[in-house]
Amino acid sequence: MEVSQLTAHARRRRRALPVLPVIDARFLFAGIVVVALVLRFVAIGQHWGTDDGYSYLVATSPNAHVFLARLAAYENTPPLSYLVLALMPTGHSAWMLVPAAVAGTLGCVVLYFAVRRPLGTEVALIAALALAVAPYQVSFSNVSRGFMLADLALLVAMGAVLVLSRRESRGWWAVYLIAGVIAMYTEYDSAIFLVALTLTALWLGAPKRRRMAVLGLLPVLTILPWIPEIVRGEHAVGKTKLATPFSAPSPGTLRELTVSLGFGANGGTSSVLGQWLEFGAVFVLAALAAIVLRRAASARGEHWRQAILLIAGTGALTLIGHAIASAVGVQLFTERYLTILIPLALALVAAAVVSYGRRGLLIAVSLALVAAGAVDFGLRYHRQWEPDLRPVRLAAVAMHPKTVLTDNPDVVYYLKSLHPQLDRPFNLGPSRAASCARPCLIVDDLTSQFGTPRPPVPGSRTTVGSFSLTLER
Repeated sequence: MEVSQLTAHARRRRRALPVLPVIDARFLFAGIVVVALVLRFVAIGQHWGTDDGYSYLVATSPNAHVFLARLAAYENTPPLSYLVLALMPTGHSAWMLVPAAVAGTLGCVVLYFAVRRPLGTEVALIAALALAVAPYQVSFSNVSRGFMLADLALLVAMGAVLVLSRRESRGWWAVYLIAGVIAMYTEYDSAIFLVALTLTALWLGAPKRRRMAVLGLLPVLTILPWIPEIVRGEHAVGKTKLATPFSAPSPGTLRELTVSLGFGANGGTSSVLGQWLEFGAVFVLAALAAIVLRRAASARGEHWRQAILLIAGTGALTLIGHAIASAVGVQLFTERYLTILIPLALALVAAAVVSYGRRGLLIAVSLALVAAGAVDFGLRYHRQWEPDLRPVRLAAVAMHPKTVLTDNPDVVYYLKSLHPQLDRPFNLGPSRAASCARPCLIVDDLTSQFGTPRPPVPGSRTTVGSFSLTLER
């Protein structure tokens, strides 16, 4: 071997040396899982938001007919996440949030195992830790929706393709297909990710193009038998539910999307200038990561390069796909439908940090992530973001109504001992107050800004917090 070749070989070996302190990766990984669990369960007892109330309403349907009717009337999503919620006890409101918290935690586990083999243990650890403390991902792990379950299934699907890129295996194809079907029946927009993943894999030529072309989109096609229910749900728009809020792709919406996914909610600042600075910081970080990854490609091997391209290509095409869908009227260009981009971006940044090959940088990044998790824990501990409905329940019980009508699904849960009925959600549709068995209690949300408010009804009226309680005798 020539001197120049020996020198290049030595450089590659130095770059490949571990830069983490010598600690068993299993202990580090176990610690990351604990961090993810703590952050997702520290606020599990928080008061519900409106989304949680609708999930409860569908999940507690007494039979399949009512389940499908409520799903079509109030939701714009497939049935799987509500079927999972139906398995939960209803004695405490926290149980409705457990599936999302568990799925969010498992997402960190799956991301670790998905990227460990092709990108290395250090990359897997940093990516999993970053996902464990990611503010937006943590907050949506405490919402009784299917976003975290869909993300979990999509990460499993991507992990299966990463394995299949190295070796063909019927078992991993089965994993991909099952995960894809779970994702499709949890969130419809999973189809965009699966298409993006398939197209990127076809471009790379791994797994083998013929099999990827045949099986890649098969999970998407399994949604075809469900189309009649999708149409049924569309017929309820404007009658019992609102259309999905529209957010057309633009520089402003891209900024809001990036800031929310990167820093949580509104990015921690209500200042537009502050958000633009955060967006600029993310853009610079992405550019630096791309430069480092490109330089590292020659030294890291073909499997490493393919994994980076698969993750990056899938993420880019997913974002483009959502933008195209929104441009043609399918309203998907919002943060909640793009949470899957968070683990993909974190995996790429982690790969760039490790590829840079400086132990000091890696330790600093790790400590910064732990500090971010500690701050998030402090912000979430004993914190409530939604109104407390216990005073409403106490006031309602004291009135001894025979029937309760409400326009808020949260009230359906918190007053469940009185068997309330959902009436005029979002101020849509006719009121059933005239035919309500007396004494009839009407509990309406005064903060609702949609539709036409309920016409005044005779009776004694009490205001409790942001709710109006009218008792008709």
